[in-house]
Amino acid sequence: MIVSGRTLLSVALLLLIAVQANAGRNLPDTIVLSPEVLYENRQRVFELDPALMPAFDKLISEAELAVNAPAEAVVLKPGPGPGNDMHDYWSIAPYWWPNPKTPDGLPYVHRDGERNPEADSDKYDRMRMHRMSRDALTLALAWYLTGNEQYAGKGTGLIWSWCIDSVTRTNPNMQHAQARPENSEGQHSGIVETRDLIRVIDAARILEPSHSWSTVVTRKLTAWFSEYAKWLRHSDFGKQEASSPNNHGTWFDAQLAVYAMYTGDTDFARSMILTTYQRRIVRQINPDGSMPRELERTRPRHYTFFNLEALFVLAAVAERLDIDLWHETDTKGPSIRKAFDFAAPYIDPKKPWPNGKTGAFNPFAFTPLFHRAAVVYKDGRYLEFMEALPADKLKQDRANLFY
Repeated sequence: MIVSGRTLLSVALLLLIAVQANAGRNLPDTIVLSPEVLYENRQRVFELDPALMPAFDKLISEAELAVNAPAEAVVLKPGPGPGNDMHDYWSIAPYWWPNPKTPDGLPYVHRDGERNPEADSDKYDRMRMHRMSRDALTLALAWYLTGNEQYAGKGTGLIWSWCIDSVTRTNPNMQHAQARPENSEGQHSGIVETRDLIRVIDAARILEPSHSWSTVVTRKLTAWFSEYAKWLRHSDFGKQEASSPNNHGTWFDAQLAVYAMYTGDTDFARSMILTTYQRRIVRQINPDGSMPRELERTRPRHYTFFNLEALFVLAAVAERLDIDLWHETDTKGPSIRKAFDFAAPYIDPKKPWPNGKTGAFNPFAFTPLFHRAAVVYKDGRYLEFMEALPADKLKQDRANLFY
């Protein structure tokens, strides 16, 4: 039976009314998503604020799909990767393609910005992790807004399957991420793929008060992320990725800061945040806000926003530590805001990118940045930049609810 979005909305609101006194009563203890914005918009949904209803309807539709989707696990791939362990995460480098000049296609050749569809096939784990993290956060947010315990149960199950269950859990390393067929190991660049797990952290924090969660889940998930953070800090791949001078390095820091906060290592998170300005902002951003390392890529518009997304994560972690990274600057002038101001006018893909070729670009991957910037900088101009995007899709964008 096909259920309309409006029917889903009615059901969800009935559930919301029924459990309002219990579900999400206090501010959620999120790390990246703003607890204050989540709480405020939950109240607005309860009051049927028409500005949020299209996005709420869409979220509930996506939550219903997620409830009925199978759980994801690395052991579901057809066979083990180079480590011969089904529990190892395995992916292939997305911008590497079979060599057209050799019978066996080896060695693969690099075509930056052109994604090999093989990388997104279910032979590998990349899309499994993406779907798991996406659905876990969708279900957690739907539970927070409605109190429907079915959403919490499935969201908890997805996280349990990926990180905890002894039969299906993922080994906490990325030793075989972004491998190439001629190379039995992965590459340090594959660490960027676990940025998806940042969503799992916020999903876990949101779900903790639900009946489906437990202290056992928290303890075991904390242990998994502690193991992964240790691998990131001490492995050769982790050390190489940490030294990357572009978005890879920024996302490495963003991940490690979030995982440190989740596992209670706030001293380490603070030490990372206190070096962010010099290590990432000064070295990557020019005084005019441009980021040369991202502009030299074949998809410079995408990678400019992509690096900004990582910087926004770091600034959000800094907030939890009472550090203001949003406004930090020095006499040289680079800052997160200047970098965002450089890019923000070009969120509309129809607007010519003034810095060379632009490549494929999905603006709705980055609309949360505009909502966050409008709140942080108290500047509605950032919301106006998005008005050039399709109106219907913009109204349904979940960034309206959670940023």
